[in-house]
Amino acid sequence: MGKKRREEKLKRKAQQRPPLSGRDMLKVFPSLVLRAFIVVTPLTLLMTLLGSNGVTLFNDFWVQMGVYLAAYVIFNRFIFAPIRNYRPAPNPPPKTK
Repeated sequence: MGKKRREEKLKRKAQQRPPLSGRDMLKVFPSLVLRAFIVVTPLTLLMTLLGSNGVTLFNDFWVQMGVYLAAYVIFNRFIFAPIRNYRPAPNPPPKTK
């Protein structure tokens, strides 16, 4: 492998983010749940109010699932921002005697 190609490979590898470990996911999980709750709760209340006030369209299960799916697609970047922005703390150097 040539020097230039090896440097490019190392550069690409350095730019990749390491996968999140279970411990990292436990740190991020509460904020994911909170953000999903912030998106779903007003949507549920709005559909419940509209359904009870005569808009029978929102009493259909498939319409509700479609609304939830649309909200998921629209607010995906907001809900999963903690995962995209999470950077694990670098490992401390080993101690020497």
